[in-house]
Amino acid sequence: MTIVFAGIWLFLTAAFCLVDSLYVGSIWTTVSYGVFTGILAVCFALYEKGRRQRLLRDVQRALEDSNHFAVDESEIAPIARQLRLKRRQEETRDRRVTESYRNLAALVSDIAHQCKTPLTAAAMYAEMLPPSAEAEAIAEQTGKLQFLLDALVKLSRCEGGLIEENVHPVMESVETLTAQALSAVVPAAEKKNIKFSVGIPQGLTAVFDLRWTAEAVGTVLDNGVKYAPENSKITVAAHRYETYVRLDILDEGPGIPEEELSEIWKRFYRGKTNRNPSGVGIGLTLCRMIVWAQGGWVLCQNREDTTGCRFSIFLPAEQESASN
Repeated sequence: MTIVFAGIWLFLTAAFCLVDSLYVGSIWTTVSYGVFTGILAVCFALYEKGRRQRLLRDVQRALEDSNHFAVDESEIAPIARQLRLKRRQEETRDRRVTESYRNLAALVSDIAHQCKTPLTAAAMYAEMLPPSAEAEAIAEQTGKLQFLLDALVKLSRCEGGLIEENVHPVMESVETLTAQALSAVVPAAEKKNIKFSVGIPQGLTAVFDLRWTAEAVGTVLDNGVKYAPENSKITVAAHRYETYVRLDILDEGPGIPEEELSEIWKRFYRGKTNRNPSGVGIGLTLCRMIVWAQGGWVLCQNREDTTGCRFSIFLPAEQESASN
Protein backbone atom coordinates (compact mmCIF):
# COMPACT_ATOMS: atom_id res chain seq x y z
CA MET A 1 0.00 0.00 0.00
CA THR A 2 2.88 2.33 0.67
CA ILE A 3 4.11 1.85 -2.91
CA VAL A 4 0.64 2.69 -4.26
CA PHE A 5 0.52 5.85 -2.16
CA ALA A 6 3.98 6.87 -3.34
CA GLY A 7 2.94 6.30 -6.96
CA ILE A 8 -0.19 8.43 -6.60
CA TRP A 9 1.81 11.16 -4.89
CA LEU A 10 4.41 11.17 -7.68
CA PHE A 11 1.64 11.33 -10.27
CA LEU A 12 0.02 14.29 -8.54
CA THR A 13 3.37 16.01 -8.17
CA ALA A 14 4.08 15.57 -11.87
CA ALA A 15 0.63 16.89 -12.72
CA PHE A 16 1.16 19.89 -10.46
CA CYS A 17 4.49 20.67 -12.11
CA LEU A 18 2.89 20.42 -15.53
CA VAL A 19 -0.03 22.69 -14.63
CA ASP A 20 2.25 25.07 -12.80
CA SER A 21 4.43 25.37 -15.90
CA LEU A 22 1.40 26.30 -17.98
CA TYR A 23 -0.15 28.65 -15.39
CA VAL A 24 2.78 30.18 -13.62
CA GLY A 25 1.92 31.87 -10.37
CA SER A 26 -1.63 30.45 -10.18
CA ILE A 27 -2.70 30.33 -6.52
CA TRP A 28 -5.43 27.81 -7.32
CA THR A 29 -2.89 25.34 -8.60
CA THR A 30 -1.01 25.36 -5.33
CA VAL A 31 -4.19 25.19 -3.25
CA SER A 32 -5.56 22.32 -5.32
CA TYR A 33 -2.32 20.39 -4.99
CA GLY A 34 -2.27 20.91 -1.21
CA VAL A 35 -5.90 19.82 -0.85
CA PHE A 36 -5.48 16.71 -2.95
CA THR A 37 -2.28 15.60 -1.22
CA GLY A 38 -3.83 16.32 2.18
CA ILE A 39 -6.90 14.22 1.38
CA LEU A 40 -4.67 11.49 0.04
CA ALA A 41 -2.54 11.50 3.20
CA VAL A 42 -5.63 11.32 5.46
CA CYS A 43 -7.12 8.47 3.45
CA PHE A 44 -3.85 6.60 3.58
CA ALA A 45 -3.54 7.12 7.34
CA LEU A 46 -7.09 5.85 7.94
CA TYR A 47 -6.54 2.86 5.71
CA GLU A 48 -3.24 2.03 7.39
CA LYS A 49 -4.86 2.27 10.84
CA GLY A 50 -7.64 -0.11 9.83
CA ARG A 51 -5.15 -2.49 8.24
CA ARG A 52 -3.06 -2.61 11.40
CA GLN A 53 -6.12 -3.29 13.53
CA ARG A 54 -7.12 -6.17 11.26
CA LEU A 55 -3.54 -7.40 11.36
CA LEU A 56 -3.50 -7.37 15.16
CA ARG A 57 -6.78 -9.30 15.27
CA ASP A 58 -5.42 -11.87 12.84
CA VAL A 59 -2.21 -12.24 14.84
CA GLN A 60 -4.13 -12.60 18.10
CA ARG A 61 -6.38 -15.30 16.64
CA ALA A 62 -3.40 -17.08 15.16
CA LEU A 63 -1.59 -17.09 18.50
CA GLU A 64 -4.63 -18.14 20.52
CA ASP A 65 -5.54 -21.20 18.49
CA SER A 66 -3.86 -22.20 15.25
CA ASN A 67 -6.08 -25.29 14.87
CA HIS A 68 -9.35 -23.31 14.67
CA PHE A 69 -8.06 -20.31 12.72
CA ALA A 70 -10.42 -20.68 9.74
CA VAL A 71 -9.87 -17.37 7.93
CA ASP A 72 -9.19 -17.64 4.21
CA GLU A 73 -5.48 -17.53 3.44
CA SER A 74 -5.88 -14.59 1.07
CA GLU A 75 -7.32 -12.51 3.94
CA ILE A 76 -4.56 -13.23 6.43
CA ALA A 77 -1.86 -10.65 6.73
CA PRO A 78 1.61 -11.93 5.75
CA ILE A 79 2.99 -11.48 9.24
CA ALA A 80 0.14 -13.57 10.68
CA ARG A 81 0.98 -16.42 8.30
CA GLN A 82 4.62 -16.14 9.28
CA LEU A 83 3.72 -16.31 12.95
CA ARG A 84 1.59 -19.39 12.39
CA LEU A 85 4.43 -21.04 10.50
CA LYS A 86 6.89 -20.06 13.23
CA ARG A 87 4.60 -21.45 15.89
CA ARG A 88 4.31 -24.80 14.12
CA GLN A 89 8.07 -24.96 13.75
CA GLU A 90 8.53 -24.22 17.45
CA GLU A 91 6.00 -26.91 18.41
CA THR A 92 7.74 -29.46 16.19
CA ARG A 93 11.10 -28.56 17.68
CA ASP A 94 9.73 -28.79 21.23
CA ARG A 95 8.31 -32.25 20.53
CA ARG A 96 11.63 -33.44 19.17
CA VAL A 97 13.56 -31.97 22.10
CA THR A 98 11.14 -33.53 24.60
CA GLU A 99 11.38 -36.92 22.92
CA SER A 100 15.19 -36.75 22.85
CA TYR A 101 15.28 -35.68 26.48
CA ARG A 102 13.04 -38.55 27.51
CA ASN A 103 15.24 -41.02 25.66
CA LEU A 104 18.30 -39.56 27.37
CA ALA A 105 16.63 -39.69 30.79
CA ALA A 106 15.63 -43.32 30.21
CA LEU A 107 19.19 -44.16 29.20
CA VAL A 108 20.62 -42.46 32.31
CA SER A 109 18.14 -44.31 34.51
CA ASP A 110 19.02 -47.65 32.91
CA ILE A 111 22.76 -47.07 33.28
CA ALA A 112 22.39 -46.05 36.92
CA HIS A 113 20.23 -49.10 37.61
CA GLN A 114 22.78 -51.42 35.97
CA CYS A 115 25.54 -49.89 38.11
CA LYS A 116 23.74 -50.87 41.31
CA THR A 117 24.55 -54.57 40.97
CA PRO A 118 28.37 -54.26 40.89
CA LEU A 119 28.18 -51.50 43.47
CA THR A 120 26.20 -53.71 45.84
CA ALA A 121 28.74 -56.50 45.30
CA ALA A 122 31.60 -54.11 46.10
CA ALA A 123 29.84 -53.03 49.31
CA MET A 124 29.34 -56.66 50.31
CA TYR A 125 32.99 -57.54 49.70
CA ALA A 126 34.02 -54.47 51.69
CA GLU A 127 32.01 -55.75 54.66
CA MET A 128 33.73 -59.13 54.38
CA LEU A 129 37.21 -57.60 54.60
CA PRO A 130 39.01 -57.61 57.96
CA PRO A 131 38.55 -54.37 59.90
CA SER A 132 41.02 -51.79 58.59
CA ALA A 133 41.27 -48.22 57.41
CA GLU A 134 41.20 -49.41 53.81
CA ALA A 135 38.01 -51.38 54.33
CA GLU A 136 36.33 -48.37 55.95
CA ALA A 137 37.42 -46.15 53.07
CA ILE A 138 36.02 -48.60 50.51
CA ALA A 139 32.72 -48.79 52.39
CA GLU A 140 32.51 -44.99 52.65
CA GLN A 141 33.21 -44.40 48.96
CA THR A 142 30.79 -47.16 47.99
CA GLY A 143 28.09 -45.46 50.04
CA LYS A 144 28.77 -42.15 48.31
CA LEU A 145 28.50 -43.78 44.90
CA GLN A 146 25.23 -45.43 45.92
CA PHE A 147 23.87 -42.07 47.06
CA LEU A 148 24.87 -40.36 43.80
CA LEU A 149 23.32 -43.11 41.69
CA ASP A 150 20.06 -42.95 43.64
CA ALA A 151 19.96 -39.17 43.20
CA LEU A 152 20.69 -39.54 39.48
CA VAL A 153 17.86 -42.03 39.03
CA LYS A 154 15.39 -39.80 40.88
CA LEU A 155 16.44 -36.74 38.91
CA SER A 156 16.10 -38.53 35.57
CA ARG A 157 12.60 -39.65 36.52
CA CYS A 158 11.59 -36.11 37.47
CA GLU A 159 12.99 -34.53 34.32
CA GLY A 160 12.31 -37.16 31.69
CA GLY A 161 8.54 -37.58 31.98
CA LEU A 162 9.03 -41.26 32.81
CA ILE A 163 6.51 -41.23 35.64
CA GLU A 164 3.45 -40.27 33.58
CA GLU A 165 4.33 -42.86 30.93
CA ASN A 166 4.98 -45.77 33.29
CA VAL A 167 2.50 -45.33 36.14
CA HIS A 168 -0.46 -47.70 35.74
CA PRO A 169 -2.77 -47.47 38.76
CA VAL A 170 -5.01 -50.43 39.57
CA MET A 171 -6.87 -51.59 42.65
CA GLU A 172 -4.24 -52.66 45.19
CA SER A 173 -4.00 -53.49 48.90
CA VAL A 174 -2.90 -50.62 51.14
CA GLU A 175 -1.44 -53.17 53.57
CA THR A 176 0.84 -54.52 50.83
CA LEU A 177 1.86 -50.97 49.91
CA THR A 178 2.76 -50.14 53.52
CA ALA A 179 4.69 -53.37 54.03
CA GLN A 180 6.71 -52.87 50.86
CA ALA A 181 7.53 -49.26 51.74
CA LEU A 182 8.51 -50.14 55.33
CA SER A 183 10.83 -52.95 54.27
CA ALA A 184 13.21 -50.42 52.70
CA VAL A 185 13.60 -48.23 55.81
CA VAL A 186 13.56 -50.77 58.65
CA PRO A 187 17.38 -51.29 58.69
CA ALA A 188 18.04 -47.55 59.05
CA ALA A 189 15.33 -47.26 61.71
CA GLU A 190 16.82 -50.08 63.76
CA LYS A 191 20.14 -48.24 63.95
CA LYS A 192 18.35 -45.34 65.69
CA ASN A 193 16.02 -47.62 67.67
CA ILE A 194 12.99 -46.07 65.99
CA LYS A 195 9.78 -48.07 66.38
CA PHE A 196 6.93 -48.26 63.89
CA SER A 197 3.26 -48.26 64.78
CA VAL A 198 1.07 -49.39 61.88
CA GLY A 199 -2.71 -49.14 61.80
CA ILE A 200 -4.12 -50.20 58.43
CA PRO A 201 -7.72 -51.47 58.27
CA GLN A 202 -7.82 -55.05 57.06
CA GLY A 203 -8.80 -55.40 53.42
CA LEU A 204 -8.41 -51.69 52.68
CA THR A 205 -7.75 -51.05 48.98
CA ALA A 206 -7.10 -48.03 46.79
CA VAL A 207 -6.20 -47.29 43.18
CA PHE A 208 -2.43 -46.91 42.68
CA ASP A 209 0.64 -48.36 41.02
CA LEU A 210 2.23 -50.53 43.71
CA ARG A 211 5.87 -50.19 42.64
CA TRP A 212 5.86 -46.44 42.10
CA THR A 213 3.66 -45.59 45.06
CA ALA A 214 5.78 -47.75 47.38
CA GLU A 215 8.73 -45.61 46.35
CA ALA A 216 6.77 -42.43 47.12
CA VAL A 217 5.68 -43.69 50.56
CA GLY A 218 9.18 -44.99 51.20
CA THR A 219 10.59 -41.52 50.52
CA VAL A 220 8.36 -40.02 53.21
CA LEU A 221 9.26 -42.80 55.65
CA ASP A 222 12.95 -42.35 54.89
CA ASN A 223 12.68 -38.63 55.67
CA GLY A 224 10.99 -39.48 58.95
CA VAL A 225 13.78 -41.86 59.89
CA LYS A 226 16.46 -39.30 58.98
CA TYR A 227 15.04 -36.44 61.03
CA ALA A 228 13.37 -38.27 63.90
CA PRO A 229 15.43 -38.56 67.10
CA GLU A 230 16.62 -41.86 68.47
CA ASN A 231 14.18 -43.97 70.48
CA SER A 232 11.21 -42.23 68.85
CA LYS A 233 8.18 -43.62 67.03
CA ILE A 234 6.81 -43.32 63.51
CA THR A 235 3.10 -43.97 63.06
CA VAL A 236 1.53 -45.14 59.82
CA ALA A 237 -2.27 -45.09 59.61
CA ALA A 238 -4.87 -45.21 56.85
CA HIS A 239 -8.47 -44.03 56.64
CA ARG A 240 -11.11 -44.74 54.01
CA TYR A 241 -13.40 -41.95 52.79
CA GLU A 242 -16.04 -41.90 50.10
CA THR A 243 -13.83 -41.09 47.13
CA TYR A 244 -10.28 -41.47 48.43
CA VAL A 245 -8.01 -43.24 50.90
CA ARG A 246 -5.74 -41.18 53.16
CA LEU A 247 -2.42 -42.63 54.29
CA ASP A 248 -0.89 -40.72 57.19
CA ILE A 249 2.77 -40.90 58.24
CA LEU A 250 3.53 -39.20 61.56
CA ASP A 251 7.02 -38.78 62.96
CA GLU A 252 8.40 -37.17 66.13
CA GLY A 253 11.13 -35.09 64.52
CA PRO A 254 11.81 -31.36 64.89
CA GLY A 255 9.02 -30.38 62.50
CA ILE A 256 9.14 -27.92 59.62
CA PRO A 257 8.81 -24.11 59.89
CA GLU A 258 5.39 -22.99 58.72
CA GLU A 259 6.83 -20.78 55.98
CA GLU A 260 8.64 -23.78 54.50
CA LEU A 261 5.73 -26.24 54.38
CA SER A 262 4.84 -25.22 50.84
CA GLU A 263 8.48 -25.10 49.74
CA ILE A 264 9.56 -28.64 50.62
CA TRP A 265 7.99 -30.06 47.46
CA LYS A 266 10.15 -27.92 45.20
CA ARG A 267 13.06 -29.51 43.41
CA PHE A 268 16.43 -29.23 45.19
CA TYR A 269 14.90 -27.44 48.16
CA ARG A 270 16.89 -28.31 51.27
CA GLY A 271 15.36 -26.07 53.95
CA LYS A 272 16.90 -23.19 55.85
CA THR A 273 17.20 -25.20 59.06
CA ASN A 274 18.21 -28.49 57.46
CA ARG A 275 20.98 -30.09 59.48
CA ASN A 276 21.01 -33.42 57.69
CA PRO A 277 23.84 -33.61 55.10
CA SER A 278 22.28 -36.47 53.14
CA GLY A 279 19.92 -35.95 50.23
CA VAL A 280 19.78 -33.39 47.44
CA GLY A 281 16.14 -32.29 47.70
CA ILE A 282 14.63 -34.51 45.00
CA GLY A 283 12.80 -37.17 47.01
CA LEU A 284 9.70 -35.21 47.99
CA THR A 285 9.42 -33.72 44.51
CA LEU A 286 9.43 -37.22 43.06
CA CYS A 287 6.92 -38.34 45.69
CA ARG A 288 4.46 -35.61 44.74
CA MET A 289 4.87 -36.27 41.00
CA ILE A 290 4.14 -39.98 41.50
CA VAL A 291 1.01 -39.33 43.54
CA TRP A 292 -0.24 -36.60 41.19
CA ALA A 293 0.22 -38.88 38.17
CA GLN A 294 -2.32 -41.25 39.75
CA GLY A 295 -4.98 -38.66 40.49
CA GLY A 296 -4.01 -38.16 44.14
CA TRP A 297 -2.33 -35.44 46.14
CA VAL A 298 -0.01 -35.00 49.11
CA LEU A 299 -0.04 -32.73 52.14
CA CYS A 300 2.37 -31.93 54.96
CA GLN A 301 1.45 -30.36 58.30
CA ASN A 302 3.12 -29.97 61.65
CA ARG A 303 1.59 -32.10 64.37
CA GLU A 304 -0.44 -30.36 67.06
CA ASP A 305 -0.27 -33.08 69.71
CA THR A 306 3.53 -33.30 69.75
CA THR A 307 6.61 -32.38 67.74
CA GLY A 308 7.07 -33.76 64.28
CA CYS A 309 5.23 -33.77 60.95
CA ARG A 310 2.16 -35.40 59.49
CA PHE A 311 2.49 -36.39 55.83
CA SER A 312 -0.82 -37.32 54.24
CA ILE A 313 -1.01 -39.14 50.91
CA PHE A 314 -4.44 -39.20 49.28
CA LEU A 315 -5.14 -41.95 46.75
CA PRO A 316 -8.30 -42.57 44.70
CA ALA A 317 -10.59 -45.14 46.31
CA GLU A 318 -12.37 -46.22 43.13
CA GLN A 319 -11.05 -47.23 39.74
CA GLU A 320 -13.06 -44.65 37.80
CA SER A 321 -11.57 -41.86 39.96
CA ALA A 322 -7.99 -42.68 38.98
CA SER A 323 -6.16 -40.49 36.53
CA ASN A 324 -4.02 -42.50 34.13
